[in-house]
Amino acid sequence: MNEIIDACPDDAVAVAKVHAASWKATYRGILPDRYLDTEVDIERADYWRSALNSRRYPVVKLAVLSGEVVGLIALRDDPDDEGYDFTIEHLHLLPGCKGQGLGRDLVKAATEKILARGAASLCLWVFEDNVAAIGFYERLGGVTDAHGTDKFAGGDAPDRRIGWRDLDGLITRCGSR
Repeated sequence: MNEIIDACPDDAVAVAKVHAASWKATYRGILPDRYLDTEVDIERADYWRSALNSRRYPVVKLAVLSGEVVGLIALRDDPDDEGYDFTIEHLHLLPGCKGQGLGRDLVKAATEKILARGAASLCLWVFEDNVAAIGFYERLGGVTDAHGTDKFAGGDAPDRRIGWRDLDGLITRCGSR
């Protein structure tokens, strides 16, 4: 059985494990191999310990399957993304958990939370080479409205912004299980 819960500081180790595993499986060839092979585990552990303790993200939801954290979504609400109320900063699943509807469940839970707070729009940035993720977001009704370059971990990867201006429609597209 799976559930979607709010994250707390005690979840930092589990969240970092999911995040690092997702990046290792998905971002090979996008982020530098040196970073993925030698730095990502420690760097993500430090990152999530700080992020959850400081409450950097107003929304962090976890997908829990049989008692194990297998996915996460984190939203920020700063004005970096012009014209959007919230930005999905992170959406990650353990590689073996993709295709089970957990990504939709996480997006739905986070969107319901920000809609209840009065939000009207949501976006994210995704690497151009992450074709599977782009397809997922487009199936949920996301529309590309900007392109850029992400400089992270010594990489220089093209990315795009995908956004939603109809949060009720996004929730509907996420469906129910």
